[in-house]
Amino acid sequence: MDGSSAKKSTSFETLVIQNITNINELKAKLNDIIKTGKDYEYDVSSCIKSLVNSSDIDIVLLSIQAISELVKCEEKRETYANEDIISPILNILKKDTTSDNVELVKQCCRALGNLCCDCDTARQTIIKLEGVPVLIKLLQRSINMKLNEIQLLTSKSLLNFAIGGSEFSDAIVQGGLIDVIQTILSMELKKEDFDDETVSTCLLILSVINDNTPEFLYNDTVNKTVLKVLKDTSNVEISELCLDHLHAQAEHDTVKTLLANEGGVQLVCSRLEQLVNRYNSGELNADDTEVEAIMKQACDLVIMILTGDEAMHILYNNGVGEVYVTMVKWLNSPNYHLLTTAVLAIGNFARQDDYCIQMMQDKIFDKLLDIFEIYHSFAVKMQKEPDAMHLIDSVTVTKIQHAVLSALRNLTVPVANKRMAAAQGRAAPILLNALPRVEDHHVAYKLLAAIRMLVDGQESVARQLAQHAAALAAAARWGHAPQFAGAAGEAPRLLAWAARQLRDQPHWGQLVQVDGCISSLVNMLVASHALMQNEAILALTLLAIESLKKLSPDAQTDFDYEKNFIAQLIKSEIGKHVTILIDTNCAKMPVEVAENLLAFLDITSKHNKVAFDYKEAKVHESLKKFSESRNDLSDDLKACIGGIMSAISQNGNGD
Repeated sequence: MDGSSAKKSTSFETLVIQNITNINELKAKLNDIIKTGKDYEYDVSSCIKSLVNSSDIDIVLLSIQAISELVKCEEKRETYANEDIISPILNILKKDTTSDNVELVKQCCRALGNLCCDCDTARQTIIKLEGVPVLIKLLQRSINMKLNEIQLLTSKSLLNFAIGGSEFSDAIVQGGLIDVIQTILSMELKKEDFDDETVSTCLLILSVINDNTPEFLYNDTVNKTVLKVLKDTSNVEISELCLDHLHAQAEHDTVKTLLANEGGVQLVCSRLEQLVNRYNSGELNADDTEVEAIMKQACDLVIMILTGDEAMHILYNNGVGEVYVTMVKWLNSPNYHLLTTAVLAIGNFARQDDYCIQMMQDKIFDKLLDIFEIYHSFAVKMQKEPDAMHLIDSVTVTKIQHAVLSALRNLTVPVANKRMAAAQGRAAPILLNALPRVEDHHVAYKLLAAIRMLVDGQESVARQLAQHAAALAAAARWGHAPQFAGAAGEAPRLLAWAARQLRDQPHWGQLVQVDGCISSLVNMLVASHALMQNEAILALTLLAIESLKKLSPDAQTDFDYEKNFIAQLIKSEIGKHVTILIDTNCAKMPVEVAENLLAFLDITSKHNKVAFDYKEAKVHESLKKFSESRNDLSDDLKACIGGIMSAISQNGNGD
């Protein structure tokens, strides 16, 4: 049928309806439209607009019911989403609800709900006609009159309305809907068996507000009520909605504290253990993605709450808190969700130094090393046999390694724990042996950070790193992987901290011998953080002092440190990096950093090849600008700058 014929057919159908004078025939026609519903092929919106204003209440009822069915078709929805349709419906809903008009009110709610489905035109029309207060008052009336079906239909209409975005969810918040939702949920909680559909709809409205306005904070009463729903329900869908709401709200530290105080984390942990037990006993389908999703969501919520400082202290409770004890127990769990959650939780508890010391004494550090060894071996096996079937997926293996290393790193922040880890002698060999075999950059990042914490202040660990050529080479390799910012930033920091520990040790030379170590440090000169720049300068200065010092005639060495150090400096374009460092930090470079840099330049500029590289990169010109632009440099520092510029000019002949 062409467009012209379609228009004629629609016009004819409209004419037919308009010319029906017998009420029963008109009712039959409307019932036919209702029965056909969204598949009704004609546009009879002009007739419907007239009929919704009929003086016959039955015709109005059938017309609105027809609208409900017709707008289930997305293409028809825009046609009916106008004031001529919506205004009469709202006018009906403004009136008192009685036994005589209950069915009409139901159909009005259905019509508005269907009109608002993926249709901003309908939503905006409702706002324009001030329909939101009308719907919220209707919802309150339905609660008071115990009209449960109208209550549910009105809630669903408001849900479809709010889904459109923040403009619409803000309107229902400003209209006071949250208090009404709170009332409904509280009433349901008093029942022996609450209505799942009613509770789900209320929770979905809260979820939509969370999604549309992530920064929105509900009052404590609402969040406590959702927690009570979670406690009382056995419905997986409702549990998931509760967890979704609490997770969104737990972005706020006050909610983290609330959930910690109200037993929310214990509840979630208990639910997780129940799910695992049911899974292990065969009650749950292993392929049930819904159960898998809710387990992940629950685990994420536990960790989210623990990121709050006050919540973390409440749940640790001097090492006897129920949640902390549960997390320690889960370190032995064969379930990957529980194990990962436990490790991440320990990492969060380890933000407090005295907790770290207590956990170290309780052998938590050793347990984490055990877990790392197991999952690192899984990762190595997967690398060797990429096409083989494995009992555990690579994503889980990576996630657990990442979490364990993060926790190990946090546990070794306190000086006492560094000493204990070094004295026990187990951690460094495990982590150093793992470094050359790690391929995932996320794991490498955390592994390098964990080793760096062990090296800090511990010469024995720094010596082990220096003697482990493969680990040094791996650190150098990650230091030259700028596409992986985390690992690329950690690797040179580890080398710099090792150099600092080895200043009085003969093992410093390993850093010069292993190719790539020096250039990693040189690259860190242009890092975005002044702290890292200074660490690189100090490390390079210490290595320069040792490499370039004149040995006594009797000294024997099989390795020419001076030659190799200079060669690596030139290869890494030291002059170019120094120029960038000075030019980009000319005004903001702290004096103490400048002093360290000048000490390095003073030592290295006495060597012709390095001085030539400096001259080619115009380091002397950058130094001149730096000296002239700073008023806070002492006369001694300015004299030092002058000496370095002179050395570059005199020695930079390339010989």
